[in-house]
Amino acid sequence: MECKHTYASIPDLIAKKRDGQELDPDEIKQFIRGLSNGDVQDCHVGAMLMAIFIRGMSENEICSMTMSMRDSGERLHWPQYRGSVVDKHSTGGIGDKISIPLAPALAACGLKVPMMAGRGLGITGGTLDKLESMPGYQTQLSDEQISNVINTVGCGIFSQSLKLNPADRYLYAIRDVTATVPHNALIVSSILSKKSIEDLDALVLDVKYGSSAFMKTIEQAENLAQWLHKVSEMLGMRTCCYITEMNNPIGFCIGNAIEIEESLDLMKYKENHSKDLEELVCEQGGRLLLLTNKVETIEQGREMLRQTFRNGSALKKFHEMIIAQGVSKTIADQLVESTETNDILKLSNIQHRAIALESGFIESIDSFKLGTIVQRLGGGRLKSTDKIDFSVGIRLLKHIGDKVQANEPWAILYAKDDASTRFPKFLEEFNSALRISSTPVQPLQRIYKVLS
Repeated sequence: MECKHTYASIPDLIAKKRDGQELDPDEIKQFIRGLSNGDVQDCHVGAMLMAIFIRGMSENEICSMTMSMRDSGERLHWPQYRGSVVDKHSTGGIGDKISIPLAPALAACGLKVPMMAGRGLGITGGTLDKLESMPGYQTQLSDEQISNVINTVGCGIFSQSLKLNPADRYLYAIRDVTATVPHNALIVSSILSKKSIEDLDALVLDVKYGSSAFMKTIEQAENLAQWLHKVSEMLGMRTCCYITEMNNPIGFCIGNAIEIEESLDLMKYKENHSKDLEELVCEQGGRLLLLTNKVETIEQGREMLRQTFRNGSALKKFHEMIIAQGVSKTIADQLVESTETNDILKLSNIQHRAIALESGFIESIDSFKLGTIVQRLGGGRLKSTDKIDFSVGIRLLKHIGDKVQANEPWAILYAKDDASTRFPKFLEEFNSALRISSTPVQPLQRIYKVLS
């Protein structure tokens, strides 16, 4: 029988892409397979990434690369839950803790949520780091443990295991040192290869733009969102992409333990919970209910999500999830039942207050400055080996549109007692992150556009 495909050498494949030609699916599969069998060396990867960065990739190439990366390791399968398996992914933001209350709320609505999350990248916080501020929470689960938590609880938030998508870990490490991270084809294949491992029926993607987002402009975010939407649909996942603002922090809290506290406030439906966070969670969760045909309109979906917070069913699922992932029942009980969680979450007891320099209305809060402060004081990583200080965080006392008086505190920084002597300039930055208008300011509109 005549062979359908003649395998070229790896340098030939690199040359083909370098010259602007399209790689066929078998060639892409050959290259990705070569990452694990030794045919492809680091120098080959760097050269191919740079060729892709300069020449770009077609929709078919991106789809083929995504599937080849997805298939480079093991995959999750949920045939018994067909039509109900969902997830969401964000490109990262300051104060973005949406996944933490969203996963249990969706489970309370009857959906299955095998959420593979990530760690902090630069100044943007990581969902896994936040969850690990709860003593005992395990993010590294075996396939058997993942199946167990989804079967028994309905949701789990865990890390990518060594058996899942090894090609992505390898490629990302090389991208990081070859200046090829910010390219749509490579971003899309990385995100969607991880999500397609989860065997999803529906996916919500939150692409952020702004000073503290990966995409700085609306145009960049919209272009990435369009690619993500196209390729995810080609992969068979019903998908909706949100383009959202990330110049200002989400909610009132920035950090790790402090964002768990804020997430619990929403799930307990406390009177002072963040309406900003609630609206984003209900919008994205409502969309997933709509995509899986559990509701007929997005309005019904939003209300169904909101009801899980009002009636305590999302909090109950969160309680079950964290116990299933290693938190002791005693600690889990305290987190969900107590009105005071600081004995467990342990925010720093040293506080620095930011003071408004004039009276007026809050026009903006610089999320880049605040995210940088939290990162530099230990709440984020400067290098991958850094240990996270869960006690560091910022609590906003005001938000966009609120009135503030001169000399009134508008935020609190929780940090170590020597922060003021070690990092005096950060305290200056802290005070300068507020922008005040003399005239009333409309509340912040997060969502710029929806691609569905």
